[in-house]
Order: sequence, then C-alpha cells, then structure tokens
Amino acid sequence: MRHDFLPEALGPLLKEQGFGGSVAVQGREAVTETEWLLLLADEYSFIQAVVGWVDLCASDVERDLDRFAAHPRFKGARMFIHDKSDEDFAARPEFRRGVTLLGTYGLTYDLLLKPPHLDSATRLVDSMPNQKFVVDHSAKPEIRLGRFAAWRAGITEIAKRPNVYCKVSGLVTEADWENWRPSDIFPYLDVVAEAFGSERLMIGSDWPVCLCAGCYPDAISVVRDWSNRLSTSEQAEIFGLTCARFYGIDTST
Repeated sequence: MRHDFLPEALGPLLKEQGFGGSVAVQGREAVTETEWLLLLADEYSFIQAVVGWVDLCASDVERDLDRFAAHPRFKGARMFIHDKSDEDFAARPEFRRGVTLLGTYGLTYDLLLKPPHLDSATRLVDSMPNQKFVVDHSAKPEIRLGRFAAWRAGITEIAKRPNVYCKVSGLVTEADWENWRPSDIFPYLDVVAEAFGSERLMIGSDWPVCLCAGCYPDAISVVRDWSNRLSTSEQAEIFGLTCARFYGIDTST
C-alpha cells in the first residue's frame, strides 16, 4: 500500500467491470486531499462525485463548505468515526452541528463506522431525519472473528431510518485476508439486503484498500456472485442506480 494509487490505474479496472464512473472518497483527514480529489475530478470524467473531508467539529467549518460546495462534483463529506476511541463521538454536539450544516448545502454524509459506533450514529440520524446518510462498508462487521449478532442488531436498527443507505464495500478486508471465501461474506450481505432493500444498497470497492485481501475484481465479484439471486432490477439498483440517486449524479450523459 505504500505507493501512489492514481486514476490511471483505476480507469481500466472500472471499464473491465462495466462501470461508467466512480465516486472518490477521502482517505486522509486533510483539506488538502479534498482539494486534490476535486482537481482529479476536473481532469478525469469518470470521477463523477467526490466525498471529501472537512473538519465538521470546527467552529468555522462553513468556510470550507462554502468553497467546496461550489464545485459541482463535491457531493458529501466524511470523517473517521471508526478510528475514534469515543464510541459516542457521533452524538457530540459540535459534530452534530457540522453534520446539520451539510443539509443546507445539499450535501450527503458518509458514516464510516465500526459496530460499537452504530448506537451513537443512530442517535445522530434520529436528530436529523431529512439529512441523507450512507453507512460505509456495512459498518465493518468483524467477519474474520465471526462476530455477527451485535453487528446485525445495530445495522438492522439504523436501517429502519429511511434516510440511511448502505454500501456493500470493504468487506473482503474485514475477512481473513489470506483465506477468505465468498461464503464467509454472503451472510452479511443477506442481512443488509433484508434491512435496506436494493433501493438503499450500493456497491463500492474500497479500492485500493481492498487490494490487501485480493484484486479489484475479487472485491466486486463477491457482491456480483451473491447478487445472482436477485432480480435484474434489484441488481441494477445495487450496481449503480442507488449510488447515482444518493449522490445526485447525472446518468443521462
């Protein structure tokens, strides 16, 4: 992982898998990275949306939101809740204020969580029912350890809120990197499919982090193979339509 992963490498992978575009999501908590991702979106047409980082806890966060929201491909924000030792971080007043501001700019929020953070994230969602949220990586269930019940309860509860969506992404890296099998991941996909429905479920690759547990096609094929049990229209939702609707991506061009 200790080298650059740039759009020139991703473009062919998207094409091979039949994707017409991608959403670039922040990987560092730095405004400079958000600026860089937007520059890449200007250069590469397949980067159809950017979810960037801004410090939503800052008292002057409006300054960054004002300038980034002016870019047509800046669609949302994310912070690293899953790295916080405080499991109630999502319920902090200063963070809640920042997330509330996103709605005034028409922006989404990506919830990057682990299972212990689901309770406070649900309370955050309950405080702003008109804000659009998406749970990244299905809240990172501990697949390699076989822990299931607490995650299932938490993800099912947050899914009861109709303004919350879910990404089926990053699951291969939550399994045993060297020995995972699709059958290890299918039960978790079953849970989020039942909880959210295809109209609130979207695929993601978590590239390049997914390369720790396999290649890009591996990360996509585990969801594609699982989805063979679904209808054609449900597959279309998961493999693009839900994402476009959530982030407000124009698919007519």
